[in-house]
This record gives sequence, C-alpha cells and structure tokens, in this order.
Amino acid sequence: MSSDTYYILPRSIDDHTVELHCATSTAGGVNDYAVTRSFALMALQDGMPYPGTKKTPLVRALHEIEGDTPPVWEEAFHREHVEKFIASTELVERIGIIDDERAWYEGRCGDGSDEEKNRAFPLHQFVLRVRVTEPRWLEGLSFDSRYGTTAFDAWWNDPLRPTNAQMAAVDRKASRWKAPKKTTAKKTAATKTAAPKKTAAKKTAAPKKTAAKKSAPKKSAL
Repeated sequence: MSSDTYYILPRSIDDHTVELHCATSTAGGVNDYAVTRSFALMALQDGMPYPGTKKTPLVRALHEIEGDTPPVWEEAFHREHVEKFIASTELVERIGIIDDERAWYEGRCGDGSDEEKNRAFPLHQFVLRVRVTEPRWLEGLSFDSRYGTTAFDAWWNDPLRPTNAQMAAVDRKASRWKAPKKTTAKKTAATKTAAPKKTAAKKTAAPKKTAAKKSAPKKSAL
C-alpha cells in the first residue's frame, strides 16, 4: 500500500495563487482532507522537481532554514516559518464523500480493471486554494501534472486555517458517492419447445362385410 496521503493536480489561478486538486489515497481514512498552511507548504515542496544541482526558490529557501531535510512534519517548524511562504488557504470544494465505506472498499478491491474501478469507485477529492506570499514560491511546480504527497495538517491549530463553519458549509454542498446498482445477470430460461402433440391415428373402420344373399332357386311350375 502506498504511503502517499494524497494525489495532487496543481492548477494555476494567478501568479500568487494555485488550486490543489487532491484525491484522497487509502493510506488513511477514505474521506480525509487537509486545509492548513502547513499542508500547503508540504504539498508544494513535494511537487517541486528533484533538487539535484539546481534548486527551485522554495526548496532553496527551505534548505537554508533547516538544511537538506527541513522538518516540515513538525508543528514547531510551521509555527515559526510557514507564514514566510503561505499567506492563506481556502477549502473550495469536496467531491464524492463516501458514506458507505464497506461497499466502496469491496468494490475498490474487487474484480475489474483499474479504469472500471476508478469510474465506479472513485477516490474522494477536494480542492484547496493556496495563496503564496511571493510568486517565486510557485516556480518549478508542474501545473496540470499529478504527483503523490505525504503532506498532512502538521499544524492543525493554525489560527489562519479555514474555520469549522466554513468547512461545514463546504460539506453541505459536497457531492456524495453512491454505490452502483448491482446488475444481476438475468437467467434466460431456455425456451422449451413444446413437443408436437401426437395425433392419434384415426382408426379406419373396417369395411362392413356385405353378407352375400343366397338366392333360393326358383321352382319351375310343372
């Protein structure tokens, strides 16, 4: 099982803003979603090209703070540094909330091609709008190209995260996944061909025996 928490497709809105179209993986809860600036920073970092010799501005800035492995999984790191990179986040939409998780899992893990399962048992999705403090923090991000991330809400109590009321409003408008109707193969009963009725052969009445009339010889008159 993959350790990725989400699969992200970033879409550019303007030079300061990106929308992260996120599909929830099965590493955690099937309806999980993330909304904080800490998540946004981790997700953007994971979407950058492998550093190599040429680092993007975001990766270079993070490495200057805490070396080649900045502890972005720690709440303390975001308390101190996230505001330098992420100005705000907004939960825009949730798509396909899964109420019947058992039916969804059975279908997702059942028979059929990946294409069929993705169509009938899709992953829960959400859209998070992220505004960065400077456009350069988005440089190097591959827009319209999906990638996996292990990002999560490392600093849940960020005072600038969407409020519970705002998230509840999005939930009320969210679409919900419905299990596909099970198609029971109809058993076509073999049509029994009625055996042709036996026509009883009519008995031909035997011809009546005609009794030969014996004619008595006429007596000659003397």
